[in-house]
Amino acid sequence: MQNGKQNNACIGLTPFASGPVPPRPVPPPFAPAPEFEQAQPSAAPAAGMPRSVKLARITLIAPTALNLVLAVVALLQAQALLDSLTPYRKAWFAGAISSQAQAAQAGVTFAQLGLVWAVAHAAVAVALAVRAGRGGHAVRAALVVFGGWQCLLGSLALAVSGENSGSAVVRALIALAPGALLVCLATRPDAVAWFNRSRR
Repeated sequence: MQNGKQNNACIGLTPFASGPVPPRPVPPPFAPAPEFEQAQPSAAPAAGMPRSVKLARITLIAPTALNLVLAVVALLQAQALLDSLTPYRKAWFAGAISSQAQAAQAGVTFAQLGLVWAVAHAAVAVALAVRAGRGGHAVRAALVVFGGWQCLLGSLALAVSGENSGSAVVRALIALAPGALLVCLATRPDAVAWFNRSRR
């Protein structure tokens, strides 16, 4: 009997153990903390186009479209003035209106060149507005240069049109004001962050 107790003590069993030893409890699998699960989706917030970039795109398209409409109207007015003088070219007083006819013809030519310039200007503005949606440092630099160019043209046109008609002043302001606004919008911190972001 004593030898049996010693044998049980050597193998780590109690002398009064009757039945199988219950298994050890298995620890549950690792579960992430609720705070980590809630903070994980907000780690990568959805980056949308800032408001300054949206306003810059509107500033690009709206004034150029208005400038294009004014160029078409100016061409139609110049052509109408030239057509009104055409029937009198063979009249006896044709010499008296020859200078007016020459001025009307020059006005038509100038209006045609203005329309070509407005179309090219609108094409560049639309291209920049489309590229602004994708971002890029070069696009932001192009916006700043384009806005500065508009400010320069508007200032020169405003200085020249001191005694001219009100339409010339309006066209000068259409170029000057949006150009200054475009430069301000393209240099805002949120716009700079948008254009300098990493693109996939």
